[in-house]
Amino acid sequence: MTFFYVILAAIFAVLLVNFVKRLSEPAKLERYQNEFHKYREETLDLHATEIVSETLIEKLNTALDFNYMEKVNTEFRLKHPRDSQVKVNQAWRELKRYLIMAAVFGKVEMFNSVIDELWHIMLNYRQEYDQFCQAFIGRTIKHHPHSEPVFKPEERTLFDFYYVQLFTVDSHSIQRWGKFFKHDKGQTLLRDFKTLELEQLKEKYMRKPTSMQAERTFEAFTSQFKGNRPMKELNWRKTYDQTDYAAPAYFTYASTDDFDSEFKDIFGNESNTVSSGSGHADHGGHNSSHDSSTDSSSSCSSCSSCSS
Repeated sequence: MTFFYVILAAIFAVLLVNFVKRLSEPAKLERYQNEFHKYREETLDLHATEIVSETLIEKLNTALDFNYMEKVNTEFRLKHPRDSQVKVNQAWRELKRYLIMAAVFGKVEMFNSVIDELWHIMLNYRQEYDQFCQAFIGRTIKHHPHSEPVFKPEERTLFDFYYVQLFTVDSHSIQRWGKFFKHDKGQTLLRDFKTLELEQLKEKYMRKPTSMQAERTFEAFTSQFKGNRPMKELNWRKTYDQTDYAAPAYFTYASTDDFDSEFKDIFGNESNTVSSGSGHADHGGHNSSHDSSTDSSSSCSSCSSCSS
């Protein structure tokens, strides 16, 4: 008889928890929506750099419909209730940077499972996602998941090579992606971009077809390697401390083996640990207890974007 009452109490407890959850769900939804409205400008907060123009950023922000973003944001927060909107906005920033890379370059691997999850939620709304891609670059940015995380140091170096030229590298960047150029300094890529003609580089590295704004960005990216950079390289620390722009630091870092410790706040110099990535074949979710602030993957890729 006692056992019967224990089972009954357990069932009642489960029903009570579910009832409380249902009562609190509308309140959570309202709070998440209000906070998204309040901090939405931060989700649009991408800054132009020497390479990424305002026109490409504006094209991305215009393509991201407000209602679509709100649905994606709310679903993500329901899965990660401990994350504040400010913290989620950091993931939005990095996802948008990733989408810019995917618009400009032929293939870009994904190296962060939390940002990948945000992308997956976008993909769940298929019609809205396709409309976003069409408005952004006129083509769908396809998602290619791997059956499990794949060790890809060469692809990670390529990702780093693109990222540090296009964007600033601040504490949020490093929290999300980890230190840059841990496996390789990218001298082969440097050699290509210094020596190959523009059309050869477009054939080898650029996404095709893409938008005019993305193609202009690729051309600006290429010009970084064709120009005369000595003064920028000499002043890399001042430039980085004042602006978080790491491209001048990278050129110096890639050219020397003697002073790597000078760059330890940006590049390499940490153990080559491999984090779990998202590790899934379908579009399922991730463990909600995962600490998204430190979910960086130095060499594992769970999916990729490519032109095909």
